[in-house]
Amino acid sequence: MPESSLRPTPDQEMANPEKLTLSVLFYHRHQRVFATPLDTRLEIGRQRSGEPAPRRRIDRTGYARIVLAPFDDVDISRSHLALVALNENEIEVTNLSRSQPVRLSREKMLTPGEKTITSPPLLAQFSSYAVRVEPPLEEDLDLQPLPEATMPPGPKSVESGLGRLNIDTMDERLLLRWLETVLGVFQSAANSRDFPVLAAKALVKIVGLDAAAMIECDTQNRWNVAALHSVIEGQSEDTWVPSQTLLARVLQERRTFRHVPANVPDTAKSLQNVLALVAAPILDGDGRVLGVLYGDRRGGGSVNEIPEISPFEAKLVEVLASGIAAGLARVKEEKAAMAARVQFEQFFTPQLAAQMEEDPQLLDGRDANITVLFADIRGFSRISEQLGPARTMAWIQDVMGTLSECVLECDGVLVDFLGDEIMAMWGAPIAQSDHADLACQAAMKMIASLPEINNRWQKELPSPVCLGIGINSGIARVGNTGSKQKFKYGPLGDTVNIASRVQGATKYLGTDCLITGSTRTALSNAHITRRLACVKVVNIEQPLELFELVRDVPENWQAHCDRYHEVLSALEQKNLTLAGDLSAKLRNEFPDDLAALALAHRIEEARQSHATADSAIWQLPGK
Repeated sequence: MPESSLRPTPDQEMANPEKLTLSVLFYHRHQRVFATPLDTRLEIGRQRSGEPAPRRRIDRTGYARIVLAPFDDVDISRSHLALVALNENEIEVTNLSRSQPVRLSREKMLTPGEKTITSPPLLAQFSSYAVRVEPPLEEDLDLQPLPEATMPPGPKSVESGLGRLNIDTMDERLLLRWLETVLGVFQSAANSRDFPVLAAKALVKIVGLDAAAMIECDTQNRWNVAALHSVIEGQSEDTWVPSQTLLARVLQERRTFRHVPANVPDTAKSLQNVLALVAAPILDGDGRVLGVLYGDRRGGGSVNEIPEISPFEAKLVEVLASGIAAGLARVKEEKAAMAARVQFEQFFTPQLAAQMEEDPQLLDGRDANITVLFADIRGFSRISEQLGPARTMAWIQDVMGTLSECVLECDGVLVDFLGDEIMAMWGAPIAQSDHADLACQAAMKMIASLPEINNRWQKELPSPVCLGIGINSGIARVGNTGSKQKFKYGPLGDTVNIASRVQGATKYLGTDCLITGSTRTALSNAHITRRLACVKVVNIEQPLELFELVRDVPENWQAHCDRYHEVLSALEQKNLTLAGDLSAKLRNEFPDDLAALALAHRIEEARQSHATADSAIWQLPGK
């Protein structure tokens, strides 16, 4: 979008929509090259490194910078002149250059660093450039509104506009060409970055104007020329200035206006500068002015060629503006939907995101039967210390990205990332009868992904990455647990707390993945499990039956499980001597079984503390 703009300040606009600002015209070698309003402090100079090409306005906080000269024009300082409108009759002029004077008149020369206050009109000259500040033009325009009010976008806005055009009287071929052009502009609103330019060109083509523009209006009622199309040689966005009076009237009344010039003296010079004007508002669904379609037609040099824009032509402009408004409204809705889809797809599968986009009520808080998974990266502090902050960031993104893919591939919901831990859920917002199976499948995928992750980081990490995964199933309250500012869909309740504690229990039971009895009950026969213990975890009143979830079944698995269960049964029956003897045999037979080693340590602790009364339930020492 061009940097040039015609913009009343917000205070001026709110106080009086028709109040005009001072105009600043820029010349190079006596040729006008740029124009802008004096609506804030203007700092004028040559191009700095990284700034856009010359003859641009760059709006910044509290001031605007005018890039007037190219980078290599060393006769102009990077900051050469500053202009501030104190009021309509006083301008503060400051020579910002350290070495070059600025001429204000034959008698007045502004030395480097000097400041003065003067009245418009003002002409400041330096090198081959000149800056002229003109008082607001008191435009005496005969503004005639169309009889019908402009309608906001909706199903009937363009239809009703077409209905009032009396198309029966139009030439059929002309009508078809006009409709083809209009439909092309409407379509471009949804898929073309050049939409403002296409709208301006269409306006010139349809109505036969000399110049047309699409001018945007921001939330503070400031105008920005989005695009200009002119058949006048040499006319550009830098030098073209619309009527602020006409813009203010359209903004104030939110309807289409046209200006028909009165008869003027019969001189070619005056007639060539006579303009007929039209402007139609582009409204949003609430009737707020988003911008205008603006056009002008100028006289040709004789009294018989006083320009005119007829009511019919003005209505054509309004219909095109109404169609553009409908297109922009559709684009706004599509952008909002896309933003929601992007937000959802950070946490949900694309299919689930699409469902929630169609039915937002799926996100409402409700009770659901779900399965929750927590996966923690073991030894995170040690690894981050070895890698340093920058590489730790890259490593954690790699690991969490891989684990997230495992969740989404199994139709899960990514609930949260808690430092070195990931939380996921199945069973909501869409009910899943196999939510426990899906969660266990995701856990197995996570464990299966570790060799590839470790292979990518083996040169920087001396030891492989390991996970601790805890899974629990049950009833939880699910919904947006975040806020209006930060969306986070997830569960709350004991089901979640237990899953977190089960993840922590993997550190004590010697396994990568633990599931609760409620999850195991909900599983199909496709998963291999082994009961490891009945435990009491921190802040959970009821003891939990915990099962190891096994990905790769080792040799002699059934015999292996039988031996373990014999040891566990003896312990839970408070026969510590038998439990110790059986544990020693188990360790000799299966020395790589870390869960068996953890069970042996538990038996030894029970024997030393003589805690036979509590040996059936293992009180875990921490989270």
